[in-house]
Amino acid sequence: MSTKGTRRLRSGLLDALVERIARSTNSSAVFISAESPETGVSLLAEFPVAAASIQLDRHPSEGGAAIRWPDGYVVAIPVQSDQGAIGWAAAVSPSLDHDTDAEELVALLAQCATVLLGRQATASCCEEQRARWEDAARDGYWEWDFESGVMRFSRKSLALLEFQGVDRPTRPEVWFDHVHPDDRTGVYAALLTATTATDTVDYEHRVVRRDGSIRKVVMRAGVDRDDTRRPIRLVGWLCDVSRLRRVESDLRNAQILADVGRVAAGAAHDFNNFLTVIRGHTELALGFVAPDSPVAENLELIRHAAAGATTLTKQLLNVRRRQTPVQTVIDLNEVVTGSERTLRSLIGTRGDLVTKLRPGLGLVRADAAQIHRLLINLVVNALDAMPEGGVLTVTTDSTTGDTLGGAAKPLLLPRGDYVTLSVRDTGAGMDEATRSHIFEPFFSTKPSGQGTGLGLWIVRDIMERSGGAIDVRSTPGAGTEFVMYFAAAENAVV
Repeated sequence: MSTKGTRRLRSGLLDALVERIARSTNSSAVFISAESPETGVSLLAEFPVAAASIQLDRHPSEGGAAIRWPDGYVVAIPVQSDQGAIGWAAAVSPSLDHDTDAEELVALLAQCATVLLGRQATASCCEEQRARWEDAARDGYWEWDFESGVMRFSRKSLALLEFQGVDRPTRPEVWFDHVHPDDRTGVYAALLTATTATDTVDYEHRVVRRDGSIRKVVMRAGVDRDDTRRPIRLVGWLCDVSRLRRVESDLRNAQILADVGRVAAGAAHDFNNFLTVIRGHTELALGFVAPDSPVAENLELIRHAAAGATTLTKQLLNVRRRQTPVQTVIDLNEVVTGSERTLRSLIGTRGDLVTKLRPGLGLVRADAAQIHRLLINLVVNALDAMPEGGVLTVTTDSTTGDTLGGAAKPLLLPRGDYVTLSVRDTGAGMDEATRSHIFEPFFSTKPSGQGTGLGLWIVRDIMERSGGAIDVRSTPGAGTEFVMYFAAAENAVV
């Protein structure tokens, strides 16, 4: 396409976006090249440099979205005007798993070029529109200039994105680099849509923080125009909706738990009746056999299993009614030792149980029965993570100092002395996406029909009601460790 005698329309915004689109779709090149015969204005944005110098094998007027490029597969969309097709927007050799995204983004690039090159009717000044966006700046305000590509951020936007530099940034990387990789295509598509839309465009996406946690953010974007109605900048805001989404999720879960609780109360009552029969006949049978006989050992296992089942009925009832724990000063070493036989009966031949109890461990204020339930749930969870067997280690320890940060104590706990109880397995481990959801009620990685998804939710609930905290350390393929922090008795909250 010849540009002799024409005026080049510069767009730093499109320069940044074509590079981002190329990287997110794994394309070898992305470009947009068009020239308006009516105004003599041309537009070029390309990545890498000179990507648009190779001619496509047919004229834009022939249209179509799946056009062959001399270098391989290409997704190309003609840029349209009142006089017909005037150029191309194209993505060269996008990866197969991103070809749909590439087609959507290329189509939006073509629409954006049409708007930038088109002759718009003169309209009223956009002061009213600017005032509307200034009012929206109560959240994190931003604006992105079409020509220079400079992006300006308000202080609230920079705080949301955890920017810590001295000078204010002027490039979009401060935002885009923090967008979750799975959401970047959607963000780019929303921004391109906003350049051609008559109304604002909203898009919710995830932002990855420095510590790896996820923050949910809603972006609102709209186009600001000059007196001739040409787009001159994108303007918008960023709003942190993480807390709102958590509240919504908690409300949905509370409604589900209320329904489950009504069923659980009746089921627990009937189940207890069966357990009474099992325990009673087991006690009778033990009276007819020698204490050292193999039959007696099996009957003891049945009795311990019945005791564990009784604990399960209490869990069902606690879904319905939140029982206030009876907290006393206890020794976690004694709780672990008292639970060891039950835990070994749960594990059976599916793994090995190792206990490492620190001598002279400090006392904590907690409910021993609740800690027993906590251990059972964590052991059952660990067994599910080790289908082919493994080693399960229960450890007690103590820690002293400021627990507001640091690699060893990443939880936001008050300064003081803490006693820790950890359960570590040698199973498959978890990725960050799974780890962020494991304490949600009814969340489970098991196939449908296997597991309730309540075990770890109960563990977290016990720790919160005990005034402690729980940390999860896991790496895919390297097992998982749950570390529970209990305030030492002299620091425990009564």
